[in-house]
Amino acid sequence: MTEERRYSCETAADTLAWINDIIHFLTPYFSSFINPHVVNFFKDQLWENVNAEWIDCLRREPVQNLLLIPSGVVKDHWPASLKEYILKLRSMVFCQEQADINMALPGLQMTSLNRVIAQGMNGKKRHEVEALSAVVSTVAESVRAHAIVDVGAGQGYLAQVLAFQYQHPVIAIDACSHHGMVTDARAERIKKHYTSQMVKSG
Repeated sequence: MTEERRYSCETAADTLAWINDIIHFLTPYFSSFINPHVVNFFKDQLWENVNAEWIDCLRREPVQNLLLIPSGVVKDHWPASLKEYILKLRSMVFCQEQADINMALPGLQMTSLNRVIAQGMNGKKRHEVEALSAVVSTVAESVRAHAIVDVGAGQGYLAQVLAFQYQHPVIAIDACSHHGMVTDARAERIKKHYTSQMVKSG
């Protein structure tokens, strides 16, 4: 069994190597398992493309063992190729350990969102946007970024906080046109609020 590689994002080169390894690992499975819709998996019997030795082994395993596979838990009696596949896959998972944000970004100051800019957000989303916008703003300022591009912006919550509250030039991109319309409508309401605030203070 090959030695498990340790991936990191400490440098741009490390991050790119990680991304390339993920692409290389997934490429053989695109046509059979990643691109097809779920209905095609059943209609076209795509499970037949799975290694027959793996299927024969796993169909006899207790459910509790199968549920542990995403965590990288393998059994000694499993085929070597299956164990290597699972451990390799597990090694490429992005670490989700919670970091101390104040240690990672000393001096970070999170700003509470007012009710206008937070419109449409539930409590969880509001907390996430407050934290993430502060982090993105701090990083953008530290590298003197001229603009921030939010790819997969959704309904524009993060982009609008960065634009209106932190005064960054932001480009929000999303594949869903409906999200774009929702974002534009929210932006107009937020603009009116900030414009009226400026008039009152002026």
